[in-house]
Amino acid sequence: MTASTLPAPRLPGAAAWAAAVWLILAIAAGATGFFLRLPFPGPQLIILGLVVLTLVAGLVPSRLSAWIEAIPLRVLVGVGIAFLALAAQGQMNQAFADRAGWGDIATATLAIALVVTWAPITPARRVWYHAWNAFGFLDLVVAVGTATAVTLTGATPGVERVLTLPLSIVPTFFVPLFLANHVFIFRRLVRGS
Repeated sequence: MTASTLPAPRLPGAAAWAAAVWLILAIAAGATGFFLRLPFPGPQLIILGLVVLTLVAGLVPSRLSAWIEAIPLRVLVGVGIAFLALAAQGQMNQAFADRAGWGDIATATLAIALVVTWAPITPARRVWYHAWNAFGFLDLVVAVGTATAVTLTGATPGVERVLTLPLSIVPTFFVPLFLANHVFIFRRLVRGS
C-alpha cells in the first residue's frame, strides 16, 4: 500500500464538536470584548487552562489520541504555516509584534522547509524536526510571556488587538492547539514514529 492510498485518519465526532464549540466560544468572547474586560491575569489563565485541556485531551489514551497518532508527522509540522498571515498585522506593541511576529515567521518558514524537503525517517532528520519543534514551542512561550509583560507594564500601544476579533482567535484557539501540537510532535519524535 503506497502513502497515497492510506486512508486518512478521521477525527472523532465528539472531538470535532468540541473543537467547533470551542472556536465559536472563542469568536464570541473576542467579538463581545470579553477578554478586554477581564482583569489581569484572566486572559492568561484562560489560555493556560485551554493548553492544559488540549494536552490532556490529546495525551490521554482515547479515540482522539489515536487520531492524533495517525496523522502523518509532516502534517502536524505544517500547522505552523498559519502564523505567516498573522505575523504581518503589526498593529500592536512593537516588542510583542517583533518577538511574536518574527518568531512566527521563522517557525512557519522552517516548517515549510521541513515539510517540503523530507520526512523525519532517520535519526539525523529527526534532529532537524526536534530543533524546529523546540524553536516553535519557545516562540509561543516567548509570545505569551511578552504579551503578559506588556500587559503588566501598561505599555501603549498594548496587546489589545489580540484580545478582540479577529486576532483574539489566536491566543484563545490557535496558541493552545499549537502548544499542544508541539508536545504531540515531541512525543512522536522521541518514540521515532
